[in-house]
Amino acid sequence: MTDDHSVADSVVEVPGRRGRWVGVLVVFLVLLVLGGGAVTYWQIVDRKDEDPGVTACRSAGFVVRAAQGEIVPDDEVRRVGELFQRSAHEDLKSAGVFAVGMVQRVQRAQDPRDAPETTKLRQFELAAAVPRLIAACENHQVTVKG
Repeated sequence: MTDDHSVADSVVEVPGRRGRWVGVLVVFLVLLVLGGGAVTYWQIVDRKDEDPGVTACRSAGFVVRAAQGEIVPDDEVRRVGELFQRSAHEDLKSAGVFAVGMVQRVQRAQDPRDAPETTKLRQFELAAAVPRLIAACENHQVTVKG
C-alpha cells in the first residue's frame, strides 16, 4: 500500500464541491424569486396612487373596438367613464368622458327608431374621439390597446 492519499482525497472532495455548487445555485434561485416578487410588489403599490384617468386608459381599449362596431358591456363603459370623470388630469378627463359618452350614444343609436343620419353622425364623432383619447393617454405613458 502507498501512503499517497492524493488520489483518495480528490475523490472525497468532489461530492463536497458539488454540494457547494448546488447550495450556491439554490441561494441564487431564492434571491431571484425574492427579487422578482419585490419588483412585482412595488409595481402594484405604485398603481394604488395612480390617477383614475390613467387607470381608465389601461381599460380604454373598448372605445377603439366600439368605434369598429363591437358592442361593449354597459357596466364596463360605466366603470371606465367614472374613472375618467374622477381624473385630476384635464386632458384625460375631457377626452375620456367624451369618448366614453360617444360609445354610449353609438350603442344606443342601434335603436331602429333613430334616423340613419343621426346614427352615422354619432359613429363619425366616436371615430374622431378615438385618436384624441389615444393621444391623451399616451401623454401619460399609457398605450390604449384595441
